[in-house]
Amino acid sequence: MLLAEALAAGVEIRSVFVEPAGQDLPAVRTARGAGVDVHDVLDGALARVLDMPTPQSVVAVAAADPVQADAVLEQARSARRPVMVLVEVQDPGNAGTLVRVAEAAGCAGVVLTERSVDLHNPKTVRATAGALFRLPVAEGADALRLVSAADGMGIPSWATVRDGGTPIDAVDLRSGGLLLVGSESHGLPTEVVAASTGRLSIPMEGAVESLNAAVAGALVAFEAARQRRVGLGTGPGPTDREPVRGSAVALGHDVSSPVGDGGGGSDGIEERSR
Repeated sequence: MLLAEALAAGVEIRSVFVEPAGQDLPAVRTARGAGVDVHDVLDGALARVLDMPTPQSVVAVAAADPVQADAVLEQARSARRPVMVLVEVQDPGNAGTLVRVAEAAGCAGVVLTERSVDLHNPKTVRATAGALFRLPVAEGADALRLVSAADGMGIPSWATVRDGGTPIDAVDLRSGGLLLVGSESHGLPTEVVAASTGRLSIPMEGAVESLNAAVAGALVAFEAARQRRVGLGTGPGPTDREPVRGSAVALGHDVSSPVGDGGGGSDGIEERSR
């Protein structure tokens, strides 16, 4: 349960409210033993005060230490690991899942930009499955400023787009970078795509038009993890790979023009002038 995850991660738990059914849970006993204020409440009390259809029998109040986006970037540069960047992602389930994915795929951290869901939305917190307590996660960042700051630190930024990007297995992601994932309804803003180092698309077959943000972000993050383990793909090299019809997020429309032949670059990736 989340209380156990928070205690194991060393999060400061300020108080716990527990119904009779949760009295003997190991996490509750641990909290009592650690000197946390544990308050017994009546059966059904939590359902009446919380915005949850089926709340558990235990609720905790924890301290939240804000994480700065600059600190996440510094960690990424030092570890040479990617950063999952959620650009205006508003679905709490997708946002929380992407935080969980980021930890599982070995990312240095996560940044939620302005106009993204509240990181501490109960649904978001539950969807992280405890990863929020272990991974640096910043929120409220300006997307363009973040990309610019990363560029100044030598960190590339990769915009996930539905069509026209370079296939994710044809781009060297072993040294990290910002993995920019857009909202479920609109994808990445055009100006963010234009400011990024390059564009990535997920090759797809069949008649499926799009993937949701959580699935797309997971595929890109785990492709980066795969490359760190075994190297770049063994198929045709980047110069032989055409931009694909793919999907990065659940989009109603394309957010970028096709890359074409990669603008004459040697690696087939459309890059902006530096």
